[in-house]
Amino acid sequence: MGITIKFELNVYVNRGDAMNCGIVKAKSCGMFLKTAAKEIGRLKDSLSYSTLENYKTALRALKQYLKQDVRIDQINKITIKGFERWLRAKNLCINTTSCYMRSIRALLNRMDINSKEHAFDGIYTGRVKTEKRAIAETDIISIKRLKLRPGSFQTLTRDIFLFCYYAMGMPFVDVAFLRRSQIYGNQLVYHRHKTGQRVVVPIEPCMLEIIERYHSDSEYIFPFLNSLNPQIAYQEYLKKLNSYNRSLKSIAKKAGLTSRLTSYTARHTWASIAYGYNIELPVISKALGHSNPRTTLTYIKDINDNRLAQASHMILSRVQKD
Repeated sequence: MGITIKFELNVYVNRGDAMNCGIVKAKSCGMFLKTAAKEIGRLKDSLSYSTLENYKTALRALKQYLKQDVRIDQINKITIKGFERWLRAKNLCINTTSCYMRSIRALLNRMDINSKEHAFDGIYTGRVKTEKRAIAETDIISIKRLKLRPGSFQTLTRDIFLFCYYAMGMPFVDVAFLRRSQIYGNQLVYHRHKTGQRVVVPIEPCMLEIIERYHSDSEYIFPFLNSLNPQIAYQEYLKKLNSYNRSLKSIAKKAGLTSRLTSYTARHTWASIAYGYNIELPVISKALGHSNPRTTLTYIKDINDNRLAQASHMILSRVQKD
C-alpha cells in the first residue's frame, strides 16, 4: 500500500505541467502573454488610460520579440535582457525602452512567482534627463501672430497650443478631454489624466476667446473627440495627438523657430517663463498639477547665470556690511 502511494506521488510531481504545476507555484506554469492581457483587462477601471496604453504597447513589443507565448516562469533575467537588447537594436530612445521595462515588470509583479525579484537585475528602469522643451516668450508671440487659414487644422493647432500655454501649461491630453461641464463660472477645473491631481485654472479673456471660437453642441469644449466612451475616446485622442504634433512642426517652421515644437512645449514654456518672473516653485508645481516640486524642476530651463550672480551678490552683501 505504501509503495502504491509513493508511486502516485511521484507521478503527480513529474506531471506537474499537466496538473497545475504543483501547489506552491501554481501560477508559474501559466502563459505570460495571455495572463498579462487578462490582467490589463481586469485593471481597465482602476488605472489611468495612459498607464494601460503603456502596458499594452510594452506587451505588444514583447510579443513581437518572443514570437510565441511562454510560461510565466520563463520571463526571467535572460529573457528580459534579450528583450532589452532587441528594443535598443530598434534605435528606441533609452526612456522608451525603460518605460517598456517598467510596464512588463509591473505586470510580472502581479503574478505569483518566485523568480520575478531577479528578472530585472541589471536592467535600466529609470528616466534619463531629457533636453528642456521650453521656448522663449518671443517665440510664443511669433506663433500668435502667424497668419493662418481660418477653419484649418493648423489654425486649431495654433489656438490649442496657445490655450495650453494660457491655461498654466495644461497638458494636451487634458485639453482634448475638457468638457463644458468642467467650467465653473470663471474657472476651469480638471483632474490630470496622468496623476489624477486636481487643478483649478482661472479663465482669462484670451482663453475665453478660444473657447467661444469652437463652441458647438458637443460635450467636449474642443473638436478633437467624438465618443463619450472612455476607451474609444482615448484611441481618438492618440490619433489627434499625432496630427497635432505634425501640425506643430509645420507651425514652428512658419514662425521661423529654431526649436522643435511638441505637445509638451507649451507646458514646459509656461513653467520656465513663470520661474523667470520669480513665481515661487511650489506655486508653479500646483499650477502644473505636480505633487513634488522636484518634478517641476525638470520642466524649467537652466537658471539664467545673471540671476545666479545677482543671488550670490545679494547673499554675500548681507555679511559684508560689517
